[in-house]
Amino acid sequence: MIRFTLIAALVSVVLFQILGEKVPVNEGALGDGLFFRQVTGNFLEEVEEGSYNVFQMQRVMPFAFVNVLFGVFEILKSHDNLMWGILVFHFLFLGLGVYWYFSLATKLRLGDNLTILGFILVFANFAVLKDPWYNPFSTDLATLMLGIGQANYFIKFNRQKLFLVSIIAGFVWPTMMMTGLLLIFLPSEPPVVYPKEGSKSLFPVLASCVLLGLLTMVSGLTERFDWDNILGTVLHLGAILTLVFFVFAVMVRNPIDWPQSYDLLLKKTKSQKMWRFTGILFMYFVVVFLLSGRNGSLDIMAVAQSLIKDTMRFPGDFLVGHMMFYGFLIPLSLAFFPRMMKESAKLGMGMMAVSILMFAFFIHPESRLLLAFLPFMVVLLLKSVRRYKIVNKDVIVISVINILISAFWLPLNVSGMEEALGFGSQEMVYEFPAQRYWMHFGHMMSFEVFWIAGLGFVGFLILAYRGKVRYKREEYVRSKSLATK
Repeated sequence: MIRFTLIAALVSVVLFQILGEKVPVNEGALGDGLFFRQVTGNFLEEVEEGSYNVFQMQRVMPFAFVNVLFGVFEILKSHDNLMWGILVFHFLFLGLGVYWYFSLATKLRLGDNLTILGFILVFANFAVLKDPWYNPFSTDLATLMLGIGQANYFIKFNRQKLFLVSIIAGFVWPTMMMTGLLLIFLPSEPPVVYPKEGSKSLFPVLASCVLLGLLTMVSGLTERFDWDNILGTVLHLGAILTLVFFVFAVMVRNPIDWPQSYDLLLKKTKSQKMWRFTGILFMYFVVVFLLSGRNGSLDIMAVAQSLIKDTMRFPGDFLVGHMMFYGFLIPLSLAFFPRMMKESAKLGMGMMAVSILMFAFFIHPESRLLLAFLPFMVVLLLKSVRRYKIVNKDVIVISVINILISAFWLPLNVSGMEEALGFGSQEMVYEFPAQRYWMHFGHMMSFEVFWIAGLGFVGFLILAYRGKVRYKREEYVRSKSLATK
């Protein structure tokens, strides 16, 4: 009954979004959506001519699939028909993701409240309830759903299906093939965890100083210090210091003994598995390269500069942006971070490698880079809190917060939105009404939205920590009571 209610609520919201508003420019396509719509309409013709580069080939699968179906059933490839085709594809993929999630919940033996909590954290957010239906020509929803599939088959120790899902996912998002292979081929032995507290070494201090120097140097080389814009420069310096402090705090709270874990990795790693890992990864890139053609158009330096440019605009913008994209999952993950790392270690060195990769993308404010890792983050969080008694009030509070942040109920196509998204200047993007949409993206937030959302993030983080302390206190009281008996 609970699962039926959750599915019914999700389907109701999604149908409301499918029939609702779309991006008001270019007949429903924005940014990369223009390229993906072209793929949906002309994939079979253009792939023969080698019209896609290596990076594009790793993201074309959903649109190529719709293109093939349109060709088989001889459907007219108008813009409206292509949009309906990709919307139906999203809906079917969402159903597959829901199936994988409940299969995962069964394997983890979650109770009703934890099942609901996990469902809310995975599906009740901007990434599922709003963005893929408003801007449908994107790989975001397919990436998230295939990530649930990877998490499901990893927890169920079904390596054959995990490998199959990873192959498909390798043509949806570039990191997903690597993620699947790490989970399959790295040793299942858990890394070494400190029995009580972490190491008291100077490594976190030294690493933080190196990171500070590196970020300062890169900022200088990319001309991020603009003394004609004092406020922007001060905010950038604050962002650098915030990022360094965040990385330092993560290293200090780290419960993993990395030197001993590395020695264990070398001891347990089998050369035969590593050869298979390398061979499969090499063949994957060979296939992608052979299917691609116009790799001369791929400017790696331009991509790298774009990624760097989007970072460190405001202090902690990646935390605030992730919260606006994924909801209460981000404050909860910070509150339970040490416990989540221990749970990651229990799942083996493959999961630990994926967690490290996840952290590398976590500190970038573009939340879409985390979509492939979101299901693993939720799995680690659920395993971390399952020892506590999650009450109905907590589930209701988190549900309300996520629904509010998702803003699925907020109309976007108000007066001025078309001009802001289509023909307006860059400054219009950082003003309303465009911020109704872009406020969910950390690298596109305006200064005012950042501070308002930042205050909300601080409040939710305090709420998450207070909840953690309360559960620890209740657990301590129960353990003392059992000891007395």
